[in-house]
Amino acid sequence: MKGMISGIKRMEIHDGDGLRTTVFFKGCPLRCIWCHNPESLSFEKQTAFFKSKCISCGICKNERNEKTSEGCPAGAMEVYGMEYEAEALVEILLQDEAFFKNSGGGVTLSGGECLAQPDFCVELAKLLHKRDISVYVDTCGCVKRETFEKIIPYVDKFLYDIKAIDATVHERCTGKENDLILENLKYLCIEGCEIEIRYPLVMGYNDRECENIAKFLSGLQGITKVKVLQYHSFSASRYEALGMFNTLPDTQTTSRDIEAAVDIFKSYGLHAVNGMRED
Repeated sequence: MKGMISGIKRMEIHDGDGLRTTVFFKGCPLRCIWCHNPESLSFEKQTAFFKSKCISCGICKNERNEKTSEGCPAGAMEVYGMEYEAEALVEILLQDEAFFKNSGGGVTLSGGECLAQPDFCVELAKLLHKRDISVYVDTCGCVKRETFEKIIPYVDKFLYDIKAIDATVHERCTGKENDLILENLKYLCIEGCEIEIRYPLVMGYNDRECENIAKFLSGLQGITKVKVLQYHSFSASRYEALGMFNTLPDTQTTSRDIEAAVDIFKSYGLHAVNGMRED
């Protein structure tokens, strides 16, 4: 069974507990205007050309005068999207097994939306679980319920994105309403899953949803933490390199904004933390 992966990041400390290797799946059902992984939106392989890195050496030109990423000495071209067999990918991930064990870490399946490739994602999680590797799933929740049903036995923790409660706000910011997302979160809570909520705070877009989110979460069981994430526009160069329209909002989220949001979540009895620093 094959899956399309946009990248693998080792020694990651922001995608769950301990040292983790994050696997970024290609493809996502949402189109968040603040997405910082634009290379993971499409399910197809893509080649990015970073013009600022180009030294005009001509190596990237083949006999048809078409650009190719092979052999670029300046790293100006990068391919996002490689097919892996589940078993082969597991062997790559196991290269860091010692670091996982010593730090309480493991593998985080992310994206894009990893569950948008459901069969491959479930198979990968199952194989890692068999090897006693901690598996976290970073998800937007906009997938079929049956996918969660299949993967729950192999997941130690879900990192679950909540962008807004108001359906109109959510659709304006992500391209879709959020009924399915909220219902899936309720389901995971009922099933006794361990869940960490990720709230990307984007001033002027979903900042007024903070209290609505806090009210919603306060009525659920199994929410171990709410992490308020800082918005940034660092990925603008990747939008350009991929030839994609840059949707990143022209706004800033300060540490003061995040602390104010954290205080709101805490006022509802939730364990909330500032995502700008590790707790």
